[in-house]
Amino acid sequence: MTKSVPPKNDASLRSVLDLFVEGLATRAQIFGLELSVAKDNTAKSALNMVLAALFGIFALVFISVALLVIFWDDHRIFVACCLAGFYTVMFLFFLARAKNLASNLPYAFTESKQIISNDLEALRRSLNTPTHKDQEEK
Repeated sequence: MTKSVPPKNDASLRSVLDLFVEGLATRAQIFGLELSVAKDNTAKSALNMVLAALFGIFALVFISVALLVIFWDDHRIFVACCLAGFYTVMFLFFLARAKNLASNLPYAFTESKQIISNDLEALRRSLNTPTHKDQEEK
């Protein structure tokens, strides 16, 4: 009985597959870390926003009631209009700030996107296929 010796191509294919699996595992770990960080940041931000909005509304309501009670006899319509105008201006200010903040936030998973892009670029080069950048140059 002769032992069949695996050909060298089989060993090299196995090592390439092992490297591929290790690379996928690394990418999955990076993605998992980025996902957990994004989830934690979102949860903390949402909780703080909800609590700030809740207590802000309570404060505004009680300040408004106190001002209306103080000025009930003399200037109640003027004070009510001033309060409404103030709240409207503040609402528009914070709405613009929120839009600006949301538009300037960094995109999620930038590291994973960059790694996948680099991997695809390396794979294309190893297969001697034209890359996306090469196709744009032509």
